[in-house]
Amino acid sequence: MSCPEPAIRLHTPADFAEALPYLLDYRPQQSLVAAVFHHDQFTFAARLDLPVLECSTWFDYAADCARTITAELQDKHLPAPDTVVLYLLSDPAAGQSGRAVATRLAPLAGLLRAAFAHQAVPAQLALCISGSQWWDLTRDTTPGPGSDLPDTTPGPTTVAFTVAAMVPAPAQDAITATFAPLTGPAAAPLHTALQAAHTTSAPDGPARPGAAHALLERAATAFTDPATTALPPADTAELLFALSDRLVRDWAMGLADTHTNLAARRLFTYLATAAVHPYQALACAPLTLLAASAWYDDDHALARLALHRACRLDAEACLPALLLEAFNLPISKQQLKALARSGRPSS
Repeated sequence: MSCPEPAIRLHTPADFAEALPYLLDYRPQQSLVAAVFHHDQFTFAARLDLPVLECSTWFDYAADCARTITAELQDKHLPAPDTVVLYLLSDPAAGQSGRAVATRLAPLAGLLRAAFAHQAVPAQLALCISGSQWWDLTRDTTPGPGSDLPDTTPGPTTVAFTVAAMVPAPAQDAITATFAPLTGPAAAPLHTALQAAHTTSAPDGPARPGAAHALLERAATAFTDPATTALPPADTAELLFALSDRLVRDWAMGLADTHTNLAARRLFTYLATAAVHPYQALACAPLTLLAASAWYDDDHALARLALHRACRLDAEACLPALLLEAFNLPISKQQLKALARSGRPSS
């Protein structure tokens, strides 16, 4: 089998295990990944969260996964797949072995294979990756010692991708850490400022959107200087509450045009981290804006993970959900910038 051009042949379970970081924009954790193939060509990869509940719920989970992924393929007008390769990724807990993880997930792998077969999509492989090892659950219903993933010495599949000028995706935790809320002493002044702003903020959005626009302009200008890493806590709190207004947020999407995209991206990253406990929900807007800025830079991994985080923070927020769907199509930079410009009234 081969991945998209330039063609790289994948023959063995070891090849597929080693290839996973190249099939997605990031290396997921606690995830089910379905890599779909048509006529021996990799066409699509979908990621879903692994269930945290016990195996009594796994039958319904497997059926839902198979239906969801096959329906998404139809929605995207992709060709009917010939086969799917399933990856079950879960790092061992403290004191637990990867083999124990593989043993626990082996029944789920069997249910997933049966569910995809019911959708007329046979699963060629079902691999468990835990820690630095992998297991072939297609055959090993009682997993033995795992096989090591390439560590400091790359395997032949990694070499082939490297020769093709493709680099492995970063780990999910490494990306999400860049926009995680601040904690400890750094969070204290922000918490105080957010608490004060919460008592004075207008319930239906900013009373003076023009003032919010001006503050956003000044903040973006400040972040054009690489030495700028933060804003005064009071300004930060005012911006976070102002961005919770849909019109202000939409207006802010144009900052990548009026300033540099790098400055906008640095500002939105800072604001996402500044939404400290218990005000984490205020990060939804800057995370959505960060995702758009990351997409301009072809940083698709950061864009998608920021949107996933935004959707978890506010399940009713429409824009991050719509952008996540658009990024899966995917939407072009030009289309996204046209959307951003539409959020600014013409002068």
